[in-house]
Amino acid sequence: MSETAWDKFGLRPASTEPWNRFCWTQYSDHGPGLELLHTGPGMRVLELGTGKGDNLVQVASTGASAVGVDISAVQIEAARERFGDLIEVHHTTAEEYLAEHDGEFDSVYSVFGAIWFTDPAVLLPLVRRALKPGGRFAFSHLPPSGECPGPHEYDMYGPNNRELLPITRWCYRPYMWEKKLLDAGFTSASGQRLPCPPDKETIGTMIVEATA
Repeated sequence: MSETAWDKFGLRPASTEPWNRFCWTQYSDHGPGLELLHTGPGMRVLELGTGKGDNLVQVASTGASAVGVDISAVQIEAARERFGDLIEVHHTTAEEYLAEHDGEFDSVYSVFGAIWFTDPAVLLPLVRRALKPGGRFAFSHLPPSGECPGPHEYDMYGPNNRELLPITRWCYRPYMWEKKLLDAGFTSASGQRLPCPPDKETIGTMIVEATA
């Protein structure tokens, strides 16, 4: 997936209202929140694929040092304009940033972000190395929707639903993610397919947690 396509995707408008909570799913006020992560004063937390910063600023509100990376310069610029010095954001890939940080973070997370779009054989060992002992890793994405789990190409849409380049997403069932995380050196891992709210008709959300 090219950086140019991600920049075009980043031109989609930001939420007009500030988020009032941390969201793992497609819906506000649904599912778990920051309790899946180690946050608070003295904690250092990294988001992989920070977008325009809505979740990352919720991390910062706990007193944690909130760091985010995104491949899109458009998204990073928007995050800086919206939240300024409340968050620390970097224009780079998740792999490049993680490769330079060893045992630094109390939590790493991804919400429909880099974990969904990067080969887990590459990314998971880097995340494990970047975490402190006992650190938390959590992520969410859409579950596989009928097709066999694994890497698949999907159409990507930017502003006004304009079709962009196809994108590869890595989607696995909970037990598959658990095995991949344990193989990467995490001491525990668990995943679940969270149903959507009763008034919605979608496939829900995959949420996976692991401990270093």
